[in-house]
Amino acid sequence: MRSRSRTATLGGGRSRGEWRLARYARTAALVALALGCAGRFTPVPDPIHVRTGNIDARALEATLDDVPRPNPERIARMVQLFQQAGCGGEYLEVALPGKTPYPNVICTLPGRSHWIIVVGAHVDRPEDGNGVVDDWTGAVLLPHLYRALAVERREHSFVFIGFGHATLKEQGSHGYLRRLDDERRAHIRAMVDLKGLGLGPTSVWASQADRNLRQDLFAVAKALGLPLQSVRFYTNVSADSKAFRFWGIPAITIHSFDPENARLLQQSYLDRDASQIDFPAYYDSARMISIYLAYLDDTLRIRNERRDEKTPEAS
Repeated sequence: MRSRSRTATLGGGRSRGEWRLARYARTAALVALALGCAGRFTPVPDPIHVRTGNIDARALEATLDDVPRPNPERIARMVQLFQQAGCGGEYLEVALPGKTPYPNVICTLPGRSHWIIVVGAHVDRPEDGNGVVDDWTGAVLLPHLYRALAVERREHSFVFIGFGHATLKEQGSHGYLRRLDDERRAHIRAMVDLKGLGLGPTSVWASQADRNLRQDLFAVAKALGLPLQSVRFYTNVSADSKAFRFWGIPAITIHSFDPENARLLQQSYLDRDASQIDFPAYYDSARMISIYLAYLDDTLRIRNERRDEKTPEAS
């Protein structure tokens, strides 16, 4: 059955959310200039039309009811979920990223240009605990985001990756990037990392996020009227966004941790079942992220065009 689509206009339309975003974008631009950081943050106050498909709440919740425990079963389940979402054939790849026991599951939604946005979450779990929050809630959201974005052709190609070996020094993400040639790696404009969603309201690891990606996420949250908090981790937290930042690729980690529940990151045996998940908050995160990805498709295009306009052609 074809999913119904949801249309939202972000930036300069007529709805209350649109006016909110326009007002926020103008404020962000003034703040950036006042702080003298306009060189790092490029505001995009232009009207932007965003269209995504609906995320089926019942289907999303069903993926949390039966979480596979062995890592090979988790990999197989991710392949199945992508196929059910309509991603298959040459666009679905199961690839070992290097000398690791578990492969990455990679689904590509082709775009009009050669530019790429990577959306990732890790599939594997730690030795103790079931890895429901960290990071099954992030991994199983990827096929739903694929389906939501596939309602129309995008400017960027979206590459959704379930990293198969992330709990040990992000080997899945580092291996994925090492396998790419320099040209392909240079085409990645952004990486959005989903980690530990569903414990509460959406959060962003602000101190580790690219400024443009972070400001765009706050703009979308403001337009949708959804909460978004900035949480800084003071401990050594494994996140696949680190691998992309290592290669100079703008990245952001979206999660739901706060100072109280972040103990799951260090005490993974507490992460046992779906009873700890706040599903309404999880679904709000899913909706926000789907709109955010469609929004990035336009903001990154606009920033790229502006950059090209400022760059004189070689004589």
